[in-house]
Amino acid sequence: MELSIGIIFGLAAMVGYGLSTAIAQVPVKSIGSLRAVFFRGIFASSILSVGVLFFWNECIFSPVYVLLALAISFVGYVGLISFYKALKIGVVGVVTPIANSSIVFTVLLSVLFFAESLGFVQVFSIGLIVCGIVLISVDFRDLRNSCVFDKSSGIVYAVVSCFLWGCAFFLFKIPVNVLGPVLTSFVIEAGNMIYSGMSLKFSGKGFGFPSRKNMKYLFFVALFGALGTLAFNYGIGVADVSIVAALAFANPLVAALYAKFAYKEKLRGLQYCAMVLILAGIVLISYF
Repeated sequence: MELSIGIIFGLAAMVGYGLSTAIAQVPVKSIGSLRAVFFRGIFASSILSVGVLFFWNECIFSPVYVLLALAISFVGYVGLISFYKALKIGVVGVVTPIANSSIVFTVLLSVLFFAESLGFVQVFSIGLIVCGIVLISVDFRDLRNSCVFDKSSGIVYAVVSCFLWGCAFFLFKIPVNVLGPVLTSFVIEAGNMIYSGMSLKFSGKGFGFPSRKNMKYLFFVALFGALGTLAFNYGIGVADVSIVAALAFANPLVAALYAKFAYKEKLRGLQYCAMVLILAGIVLISYF
C-alpha cells in the first residue's frame, strides 16, 4: 500500500516538475535564469509557508535538520548554476541529457546507503526511464559536432550538475524523516531563494522587478515546482527514494508534451520513441 502511495506521489512530482520546467522557458528568456530562480523562490517559499501553517502538527522543528536541509538546497543550487554554465558554453542537445541523467546517482546512492532493494523488473523499468530521459533531450547532430574532451563543450559542468542533483534528491530523505515533507519542502525552496538572491547581489545584475506578464508565469512556475517538491518529499516519506525519484525525474515527458501543445514545438521521431520508453518504464514500475 505504501509503495502504491509512493508511486502516486512520484507521478504527481513528475507532472509538477515537468510543468514548472516547461512554463519557465518564457520568463527565463525574458529576465534571465538567476532572476527567474530568485522570484520563483519567493513565490514557492510563500506558497509552502502556508502549507507549513496548515500542517504544523505534521512538522517537527529541529535546528540541526533545518540547517542540513539548507545545505542540501545549496548542493542542488550549485548543480543548477553549473547547469546554466554548461548551457552557456556548451550545446543544449549535449549537456541537457547528461544533466538529466542524475537519476542514476540518486538510485545508486539510495541502494548503497539506504539499503533499498530493487528487483529485476524495477531495475529494468528504471533503465527504460533513464534511456527515455536521455533520448528525449539529446540531439545526435549536436553530439557529432561537439568535442567531448574540450573544456568549452560544457560537458564537465553538465556532469557536475548530474552528480550534485543526484546527491541532493538522494539526501532529501534525511530531513524529511525528521522535519516532515512540508517543512523540508519549505526550507529547500527558501534556500533556493536565498542563494539566488545572494548570487544576484554579488554579480551586480540587480533584482529588477519583472513585468506583470512574467510575474504571472513565475507564479505558475513556482506553484507547480513547489507542488513537485512537496509530492516528491511525501513520496520518499512512504516509499523507496529510487522508485519515487525514477518517476519524478521522468518529468521531461510532461515538459515535452506541454511544449508541443502550448508552444507548438515539433517533436522529432526520436522524442516520440523516448516518450514510449518513459511510459513503458512508468507502467512497469507501477504495476509490477
